[in-house]
Formats: sequence, structure tokens, C-alpha cells
Amino acid sequence: MIRTSVANWMKPILLMMSLWLIAACSIPADAKTVSFYVNGEKVKQPPAVDVVNGEPMVPASFLESTFQSKLEWTLKDKQSSGVYFSDKVAVLMYHDVSVTPDPTGAESAISIDSFKEQMAQLKSDGFHIISIDQYADFIDNKGNVPDNAVLLTFDDGYESFYKEAYPILKEFGYPAVNFVIVSGADSPSKKGRPKMTWDQMREMQKSGMSFYNHTYDSHKYGVMRADGLSKPVLTRHQYLKKENRVETDEEYHTRVKTDLEKAEQSLKAELGNKRSIIAFPYGAYNAEVLDILKEVGITLSFTVKEGINERGQTNGFRVNGSRAGESTKQLMEKLKALTLDHAAVTVHVDGQEASFKEQPFKGPDGIMIPLKEYCKMKGMKLHWSKLRKQYKITA
Repeated sequence: MIRTSVANWMKPILLMMSLWLIAACSIPADAKTVSFYVNGEKVKQPPAVDVVNGEPMVPASFLESTFQSKLEWTLKDKQSSGVYFSDKVAVLMYHDVSVTPDPTGAESAISIDSFKEQMAQLKSDGFHIISIDQYADFIDNKGNVPDNAVLLTFDDGYESFYKEAYPILKEFGYPAVNFVIVSGADSPSKKGRPKMTWDQMREMQKSGMSFYNHTYDSHKYGVMRADGLSKPVLTRHQYLKKENRVETDEEYHTRVKTDLEKAEQSLKAELGNKRSIIAFPYGAYNAEVLDILKEVGITLSFTVKEGINERGQTNGFRVNGSRAGESTKQLMEKLKALTLDHAAVTVHVDGQEASFKEQPFKGPDGIMIPLKEYCKMKGMKLHWSKLRKQYKITA
């Protein structure tokens, strides 16, 4: 009798366990549970995976970087009104502008011809370039912006902004903002790529250019541990080798605050800035840095994370305007699709239009491509292990 009762009691538990195991085996693959191997080597940063109708979809950026493949896309459903977004601002990010940019350089660079082509295409495609003051008022809910509003930003204060970008910006009547490593402005001829002088910046201010904070001297990596691990100095406690210890919380806070205050003081003294705005070096920040901004009086900041900006968004997104291998057409398509999610796209692979059974789409992780179909198209083998949650690709 007891055995019968126990057996009856166990039945629903066993049933629940069976259902749980079935559900576990059918969990859609995602970046947190799935690993990738390419030619036997594990991918250190596996891509996000979205399974649609049994077809694993992966970001085009993963396929491009892993297999040296060029994927370009256009929106299938064009917006006939010519309005891609309203009451929002897209922010473009640049660094160096050069006649022949070095593709192996540490920072993103864009050629003069490509930059001029982009500036012309922005106008042709109906984008409206706004100033940093218009942007700041919009974020603070004190002003409006036109449809398809775009802010042009540059980082690091390179002299190429004055010599190469500025004449093009003047030609189109576009304002722009450059986030300056202020120590470089104080010593523009020191080792490294030449930086702008304060006189050059004052000259450009008269034509609508603005200059703000990219830290005084914290645009660098520093050692954070005894084993030599290095990270951006703005966001990590530094290792003090002579004392064989890491900075205290108080020392870290004081160092970062002192750096930002010094930069702000110079910008106000040299350029008469009334606002305090920063672009984080490498896009890196943490909760304490955001608190320090408030102490220093910096009200707006920018990351390098891609997205579009709305009212009240004081920590802004930016789109890289000089991404290696990306055409002007692709950049314009990206801007037009910033507010769209799961929008259907037409994809070209290595210059040829690709036909997929499962429709590629623009999602939160970028353009999503059918992995099985892509591998078949490129003559690669794809194996999926449900037990190990592994994708193995043999190229």
C-alpha cells in the first residue's frame, strides 16, 4: 500500500522532470548557451544566435570578420516619405581624416574622398546636420530637432580635423564637434599624430565648430594588476608598481576627478565653453565615472555604442562613420534603419545578391543572416551538437 502511494506520488514529479528535459533540449540557441568552433578552434566571443523556423541566424558582422566575407544590405521596404526618424538624433563618430589612412592604425581613420562622399550623401538622402548646442537643448527637452537629424562628432583632436575635415565641413555648411584630448592641445607637437592648437580651434569656432572634453590625459591604457593586465585608466584602479598595490577607492576617485576638472578648466579658459560635455575614451565608463561627471558639472556624455538618441538620454549612442570596409551606401542604410527592428533586408554577399529561403532581417544585434544557408553558399560544413550546444564550422 505504501509502495503504491509513493509510486502515485512520484508520477507527477517524473512527468514534470520529463517535460523539463524536453524543454531544455529544445531551448533556442543564444549567445549565452552556444559555443562556436571554426576549423577546430573555439571562437572566443561567440555571436548572438536567433533561431527562426529552425534556422540559426547570426550577425553579418560575425561572418564578415570570421570568413573575410563582404556583406552589404539595403532595406526592402523603403520609406517613401523620406522621413527615417523624427524627434530623435543619430550621432556619427569619426577620428582621423587622411589622404591615405593606415588600415592597421590603432584608431579608425577615413580617407578624405570617402569623408567628402559621405557628407554629400547625407544631404542627398535628406539628413539634416545639427550642432552640439541643438543636440544638448534637445536632450534637455528645451528645443526641437528636424526630421532625420544627425550630429557629426570627432574624437581625439587630431590636426587632420583642421587641415582635412574642416574645409569639407565648411563647403557643405555643416557644424561639427571634436572631443579633444586636452593635454594634446597644450602640447600639439609632442610625439604621436599632430594635434590641433588652441588658435586653430578658436578659428574654427567662428564657422560653427565646437570642442569639448575627451579627458585631459586619460585617453590611454594602464596597468591594473601585478600581472600586467591593462585596461582604460578612466574606468579602472591603477596598479602602483613602486608600492606593489592597487589604488584605493579614494585615490581612484580623486585621480579621475582631477583629470576631468583640469580638462574642463582649460576648455573654458581657452575657448569660452559654456557647456560641459564629454566623449569617453574607448567608450569606457562605469557608475563611479558617471557620478564624478555630476560632481564636475559635465551634463552630457557619449559612448561608442551604436544606437539612436532620444530626449533625456544624457549618455549618448554613436554610429562609427569610418568602419573599415563599409561603403557610404551601407552607412546611409544603417542610419535609415536605426529605429527599425526586424526589418526585411536584401543582402549582397561578396558583390552578388544572395537568395535565402529564410529572410535576413535587421535586429538588435545587426543584420541577421541564415547560418546554414550561408555555409552552404560558401561551400562550408556546419554541424550542430544539441547535447553540447556547439556549432562547428569547417571552412
